[in-house]
Amino acid sequence: MEKQAILHKTKSNYAYAYDAQTLHIRLRSKRDDLTKVTLLIDHEDGWLPNKEGVWMWQKKQLPMRKEFSTELFDYWFVEAKPYNLKSRYGFLLEDEQTQVLFVERGFFSPEDDFIQNDINSYFSFPYIHENDIFTAPSWVKETVWYQIFPERFANGDVTNDPEKTHPWSNATTAILGEFEFYGGDLRGIIQKLPYLADLGISGIYLTPIFKSPTSHKYDTEDYFEIDPHFGTKEDLRELVDKAHQLGIRVMLDAVFNHIGWTSYQFKDAQEKGTASDYYDWFYFEGENYLNFSYHMPKLNTSHPAVIDYLIRVAQYWILEADIDGWRLDVANEVDHQFWKTFRKAVKEVKSDVYICGELWHDSQAWLNGDQFDGVMNYPLAKPIQEWIATERIDGHDFLEQFVHAYTRYPKNQNLGMMTLLDSHDTPRIMTSAQNDPRKVDMCFALLATTPGSICFYYGSEIYLQGEDDPDNRRCMDWEERPTSNLAQLTRLRKAHPTMGYAGDYDFLSVTANTIIFKKVSDNEILYFIFNTQGTNEVTLPTEMQDQTFNECIQQQTVTLNKHLIVEEYSYLILKKE
Repeated sequence: MEKQAILHKTKSNYAYAYDAQTLHIRLRSKRDDLTKVTLLIDHEDGWLPNKEGVWMWQKKQLPMRKEFSTELFDYWFVEAKPYNLKSRYGFLLEDEQTQVLFVERGFFSPEDDFIQNDINSYFSFPYIHENDIFTAPSWVKETVWYQIFPERFANGDVTNDPEKTHPWSNATTAILGEFEFYGGDLRGIIQKLPYLADLGISGIYLTPIFKSPTSHKYDTEDYFEIDPHFGTKEDLRELVDKAHQLGIRVMLDAVFNHIGWTSYQFKDAQEKGTASDYYDWFYFEGENYLNFSYHMPKLNTSHPAVIDYLIRVAQYWILEADIDGWRLDVANEVDHQFWKTFRKAVKEVKSDVYICGELWHDSQAWLNGDQFDGVMNYPLAKPIQEWIATERIDGHDFLEQFVHAYTRYPKNQNLGMMTLLDSHDTPRIMTSAQNDPRKVDMCFALLATTPGSICFYYGSEIYLQGEDDPDNRRCMDWEERPTSNLAQLTRLRKAHPTMGYAGDYDFLSVTANTIIFKKVSDNEILYFIFNTQGTNEVTLPTEMQDQTFNECIQQQTVTLNKHLIVEEYSYLILKKE
């Protein structure tokens, strides 16, 4: 038994309260090393005397199922309902030769009478407190976001265009720098709301819309004013109101790590130095200052006046326009205490407002229920991109990386995530896929199986292209009609919650080019077959052979035999009849 591969940690993604009565317990072991894992947890009988009259601590035995297997590890999982909401627990590990008891103190013989009764040697989940259970707003897990870069989406009001506005153009020769303007605005988004509703979009995420000299507006000049080239507060209120009528929520971008150097606070601090009331809002070092970039000086979010100012901003737009969420720019560069204050303040104004942090790495420290409801889950989408779009990895590597990202967080935290393939900060998925629509549709289909909310970057439905910033910020091409599978997938996710938030993954077959998995919920089972390079004949898992399914894409009944021919860059979504 490879004991060095065994991993469990309480109060983590390996042991957490899923709801008011249920614990989720995971354990990691070396791949194919253990044949059986059993959770030993408090029995409702408590302590009972044995034949010799010695009082013994009674334990229930709950078999754990092998949830995932990667190249290196097996992951074991079980749900447990502690009878009095608290528990001590350990694991009985078995391989072909031995049984080992694994508890918090380490590894012991199951026959060790002392350890059998020493409850303080075991792992402990002290109590399930409802206040400690992580819960994102209930609507988030079903949301399909559509990210809009307002300056390049649609020009609905030419009267507010900046000077020297370029003619609307999607040409590859278009100039796309931060001081180049095409006239996109809030009125344009309002006009396109029925279009978004037809796509099945249920959430709009807008990159910054507050007053700023650039097209991207991440260098805020005044947080309390809509940029005049985008419109007015009345326009924002109308946008949110009409979106809500269509069942679409609206999330704005909070750029609180830094501010623009044209802001009155920074200009005053730079001109007056230490005599300025705003000097300590920033991190000056002589003539220099800490910054996100030269035009974006970093804010001192531990300063009381800065905290007060930014909290007023966060509450103001919820009260002013009834927005539904804040996406937090470079959130990991802001101190935790500020985000705790931020969360309390915005939830007091609107209890189900969504707080989504921009973090590209492990985000557990921000997801303990006192800061964010979710993050932009780039790590879960990365293996989708690299297996299908760029072909940088094969199916085995995909499984390894996907499972690692998926199990990084508790399942209830995954329900609050926003998983996305591309954004204003990355190359567009169409470009990553070498302009192959088949690959893009496959990426979209696999993305649609992930838990929590998913997000599409504007123009994805028409396969809009673009390299890294600023090329990924091209004008929307309104001459093109949507031809991707995006609308089809949004309908399927809504009709089959198992496809998204309600189903658990079970990978049945993995090869370099073909992956077969199912998602299981209390109500249904869905099977997914994804094939990348080459037309291949695959041997179906036994449970799928000689079975009849509803093929969800073409809406037709199919009966499968032992083998199936799958075309290059194709996928199937099957519901068992």
